[in-house]
Amino acid sequence: MELRQLHYFVVLAHRLHFSRAAEELAIAQPALSQQIQALEQEFGVQLFERRPRHIRLTPAGQGLLMHAERVLADVDTLSTEMAAYAGLQRGRLHIGLHQTLGMSWLAGLLARFHRRYEGIELVLHEGVTEPMLKQVEEGKLDVIWIHTIGTLFPKAPLPKNIETKAILTEAVLLGANPYHRLAGCKQINWNQLQKEAFVLFQPGSGLRQVMMHLAQHAGFLPHVIFESGDMSIIRALVAEGMGIAVFPQSVIAAAGRSLVSLDLSPALPSRTVQLAWHQQRASTPTIQAFLDFVQEDLCLHPWAASFIDRSRTSAQDDQP
Repeated sequence: MELRQLHYFVVLAHRLHFSRAAEELAIAQPALSQQIQALEQEFGVQLFERRPRHIRLTPAGQGLLMHAERVLADVDTLSTEMAAYAGLQRGRLHIGLHQTLGMSWLAGLLARFHRRYEGIELVLHEGVTEPMLKQVEEGKLDVIWIHTIGTLFPKAPLPKNIETKAILTEAVLLGANPYHRLAGCKQINWNQLQKEAFVLFQPGSGLRQVMMHLAQHAGFLPHVIFESGDMSIIRALVAEGMGIAVFPQSVIAAAGRSLVSLDLSPALPSRTVQLAWHQQRASTPTIQAFLDFVQEDLCLHPWAASFIDRSRTSAQDDQP
């Protein structure tokens, strides 16, 4: 058995289609079929149930998939650790990004990390908190960027083997086109938003959850005309005057003159951006290098300065 065969098997198990899996792997379909047959012969079991128009995993195939993904993740971690002996000249870092995180400041941080460690490949994955935490536990992701918003909702406890670090706290604002009728108004009451068109993140998003909760508390349900899981799409729609939306302050700031924040009262709760990783892999050279770099970059570069000041001010204001 070869690692290559396990990799082929995992891709096929997820695609459940020989042609698509072969295309993704950049190999000929007959070659993929031969490698899968070789695995089946070696284990003495059938891994896939083959039908005229589709395939599916057998119970044995399902069992192998769980172990194969773990083996491949361990091999990837081993490769990353061995990069330390080459002075971090080579390696790979799988980074998870919450889909509503916003990349305006993170892009600069990643670019600076890459300039220092040019041999480390950065592989970015977008998702939501719960699945990404599971992927960290399984070794599929090395570090993830997540966020929590206010204290309106109880937070699910993190897995015991996951460590987190709060990186910054920033305001959450209601954003609009500069020519919106409420732009420039002072102390906008929530009731004034009843007839507004909203562009919201898809269900499950913390930003959406907070918006819906506060609107309902004010006695109305937002009139939602667009939904998306993509921050850039929502930002573009609002900039075109299609409605109003909830944004982290950094996203509105990065948009320049295309977005303005509305002076809402009471204000939306702030959000805290966190970095999370598996405690047993924190000493892996590439992960440790990244964690150290983030802390250094937080102190040295202006992207973080305003957030740090605002975070300290918010913390002081929250104290009794």
